[in-house]
Amino acid sequence: MRQKKRGKLYGIGIGPGDPKLLTLKAKEIIDRVNMVFCPKGDEDKTSWARSIIEAATSAPKEVIELHFPMTRNKKVLEVYWQKAARRIAKGVTGGKEAAFVTLGDPFIYSTYIYLVKTLQKDFPEVEVETVPGISAFNAAAAKAQIPLVEGDERMAILPVRKDLKGLREAFQTFDTVILMKVGSKLDKVMALLTEMDLLKHSVLVSRVGQPGERMIRDLTSLNEVKKEGYLSVMIVKIPPHPLPSENVSKLAVHPSTCSGDGSTGSP
Repeated sequence: MRQKKRGKLYGIGIGPGDPKLLTLKAKEIIDRVNMVFCPKGDEDKTSWARSIIEAATSAPKEVIELHFPMTRNKKVLEVYWQKAARRIAKGVTGGKEAAFVTLGDPFIYSTYIYLVKTLQKDFPEVEVETVPGISAFNAAAAKAQIPLVEGDERMAILPVRKDLKGLREAFQTFDTVILMKVGSKLDKVMALLTEMDLLKHSVLVSRVGQPGERMIRDLTSLNEVKKEGYLSVMIVKIPPHPLPSENVSKLAVHPSTCSGDGSTGSP
């Protein structure tokens, strides 16, 4: 009995929106495969991912848009993940190769994550290879010329929830905080930043790499707060905290406690 030839799916991160930010590997695979699957949140609109790859390649191929509704209801989403997995498995039968493209990086808050889990569960015969992409916060930092972390600094990447859970603690703990999925919660985020005196240390980049891209360093200038929150990334750089006066005085009295090479005690 002949063994069934395995098909293969490439999950490809295509960056935040600029077709020139595709990696060489991503473009090579997209050029090569005959079938590309593109996710979209609105069933009545063209996939933004599709417009990116069509601008990046002229190689003829079949493009199939897969609808994933904008909802947090996992029971509803599972229906669409399973439907998409079945369509992909059908598309790669007989050893064919296809690509599933997704904005940013495939493993950062992406529908692709759930799609892969569904494929592994329901269609284990489909081989999957993931190609990383440039995330929106990387592109935003480059656009704003903001170093994300240096030295021994620490960074947190958080989705913004309606109740802002975890944000205050992150601002108190990390040196850099990346806020994603800001959306309509931007006004609440700005209120918290104002309370913690961090508004002037924050930058908002909306639609990075896409038409209508905007970078806002002075967040107090925002008029249409909810509109600017859509497809936005916020970078918050926490200012260094000075040593308490008690610790400073101790260091001045006992300078030998810290030698030049970082060791402690007397030489």
